[in-house]
Amino acid sequence: MTRKHELTIATLLLLAPQLATAAQSVSTITAAAALFAEKRALERGHNHVNVNVRPVDSRVSLMTCGVPLSTSSSGEQVLGPVSVAVKCVSPAPWTVHVRATVTTTMELPVLGHSVNRGDIISRGDIEWRKREISRPLVGYVTDENKIIGKEARKHLRSGNPLRSSDLVSPQIIERGQTVDLVARSSGLLVNMQGKALANGAEGDRLLVQNTSSGKKVEGFVMASGKVLIQ
Repeated sequence: MTRKHELTIATLLLLAPQLATAAQSVSTITAAAALFAEKRALERGHNHVNVNVRPVDSRVSLMTCGVPLSTSSSGEQVLGPVSVAVKCVSPAPWTVHVRATVTTTMELPVLGHSVNRGDIISRGDIEWRKREISRPLVGYVTDENKIIGKEARKHLRSGNPLRSSDLVSPQIIERGQTVDLVARSSGLLVNMQGKALANGAEGDRLLVQNTSSGKKVEGFVMASGKVLIQ
């Protein structure tokens, strides 16, 4: 054996304990978690996703993984606080649970100024502003066409996203008012007149009395102010 080979073997023997205990970089663990969390949010249809990963304890010392890291999450939530399991299976199995907060930036229709209870909202009242969202927008209105023409159920401040519960269709029929009734019969539309027995807004079920027969019937209030009898 040559002198060069002797030195090489000796060097490897000296380094063997260090190589065996080489630590996995914490940055690779957090990066894997961030990529996984971002991908999940994108797959759910969210755009402009941002992932803020909580720092992993720098004292964590794990053997360098010899295969690509795997990632998973047991929860269905993709926005807000999430936990990602980063795993290694070889040569020494280990798992680190990384916590992160996932947000998405999107434009939402908001009021450009405050409105009072009972005010009818017009297109000029609405502005589009970017908002950082950390949870699903359940109950919030993201389509301005579902805001325009609605009545404020209460005093609403400017700049805040609107909930469906903040809005109500304005009353277009008053109790005692004479209304046009439209009935469908054998594919034909029959027009009659009736008297409203209650106030009604678009989409409401309304009890009316046929002025000719005196019969009480129920129908749906249409945007035109007519009542559709089905």
